[in-house]
Amino acid sequence: MRDPVIIYEDNHLLIAQKPPGFLAQPDGGPRPNLLGWAERYLARHKPGRAFVGLTHRLDRPVGGVMALAKTSKCAARLSRQFRERAARKFYLALVDGRLDGESGRLEQRLVREGALTRPAAPGEEGRPACLDWRLMRREGALSLLGVNLHTGFKHQIRAQLAALGCPVAGDAKYGSAIAPEGPAIGLWAATLTIEHPVRREMMTFESDPPDIPPWTRLGSGFQAGASEGG
Repeated sequence: MRDPVIIYEDNHLLIAQKPPGFLAQPDGGPRPNLLGWAERYLARHKPGRAFVGLTHRLDRPVGGVMALAKTSKCAARLSRQFRERAARKFYLALVDGRLDGESGRLEQRLVREGALTRPAAPGEEGRPACLDWRLMRREGALSLLGVNLHTGFKHQIRAQLAALGCPVAGDAKYGSAIAPEGPAIGLWAATLTIEHPVRREMMTFESDPPDIPPWTRLGSGFQAGASEGG
């Protein structure tokens, strides 16, 4: 399994690319996690006890850009941005199937049931979920989508796309017919835009998926182009 990659670092922020297969934070077991990796990295490069704060999360089989804070003040400010939806998150989703049209918006209410997220049934309250998608490329039965996420719910993108009959490639939990070939599913946190917690300027960080399944199904000439576009 690949190690995380540092995208940007200053006295306040550590922006890293989380590999698929890494947890965002420890779960009490031996599996690698980004928070533990960041703590060890900072301990090697910063004298004294290093602070590192996790301000948002990605599912274990999902890789991409994550922001960590190096002070408690920055952690609080970044967490507020994610809580208030001020941070902008753009994902690449390689899905098993074809959606109708070239773009669209998915709005529904979701509920958590055990280890899965699903659309609320009639009479269930659920929580509102919203995302915008646009078609970027088709490759046989696969579609590459750009997804702008407007709300935050565990497994939201995976559940909403699966409910349309287009599960994320390799995501057996949500019904993909493509067998997993490694730690990754076809979902990648490609772009993250935040306000710097101290300088108060907007900053955008980008990352492309690695050359591993299921992304290799797009062919050798694939360039994700981690950009939100229009």
